[in-house]
Order: sequence, then structure tokens, then C-alpha cells
Amino acid sequence: MSMVDPHTTLLKLLGQATHAFERELNRELRAALRDDLRPAHYAVFRYLAPEGSRISELAQEAGMTQQSMGELVAHMERCGYVERTVDPSDRRARLVVLTSEGRAALGIAAEQIRRIEHRLATSLGERGSAELRQWLGRVPEALAD
Repeated sequence: MSMVDPHTTLLKLLGQATHAFERELNRELRAALRDDLRPAHYAVFRYLAPEGSRISELAQEAGMTQQSMGELVAHMERCGYVERTVDPSDRRARLVVLTSEGRAALGIAAEQIRRIEHRLATSLGERGSAELRQWLGRVPEALAD
């Protein structure tokens, strides 16, 4: 077990943990799916509402420009994971929704995430894993206005 420099910021540690988790998820997904998804595409899956989302909403949630999110969505649309449909609440707008292939990919990702979390629990111990989950779950509340 490596020692963590006590001067390393929590933000850096959280970023490193996220990067390691997503790197492993990407490795496993690329083995299980076609080789056309990259970590940047996970923002679409991560923030897409079950009923669909507008590109502007996805971009805002992901902290990126609408143009960049539009490019990610266009790529995922070409790959068959999402499609754009008319927004029933405003027929001028479009919603990004999962296709059946996108839902299947999300199911595969969920299984891979469970496997990675199991590996973490094995490494950290059940108690350590549960405590990590509890502490991370409290961060948004602790930082809320």
C-alpha cells in the first residue's frame, strides 16, 4: 500500500481516483463492446436522463460547451448508441435518447462498474469500501451553499 503525501489536495486525489476508475472501465468496455467509445463519451451516458436530455442540458451538467457535447452526441449517434427525437414539451427542440444498443451498452457498463467496485472492496475491505462510499456521498452536502 502506497503512502499518500499529506499535502496532496483532496481535489487531486479525487481526480486521480476518477481517472483510474474510468481508465479501468474503458479498458473493460473496449474489450466487451466495439472499440468506438472513449472516456469522453461517458459524459453522455452519465448525464443523460432516462426520458432523454437536450444537448444544452448535457453540456451544462458535463461542464462543457454545447458544441463539444454536440460532437460527442453526433459520434455516439453514428455508432448507434443514441438518437435525437422531437422533444414532446417543445416540438422545436430535440432530445437525445438511448437506442436499444445504447441501453445494452449501459447495461454492460453497469456490470463492469460492479466488477470494478468489487475489486475495490476486495482491496479496501468491505468496511473500507462502505466508509469510502459514505464519505464520498457526503461531499456534495458538505460543499452545498
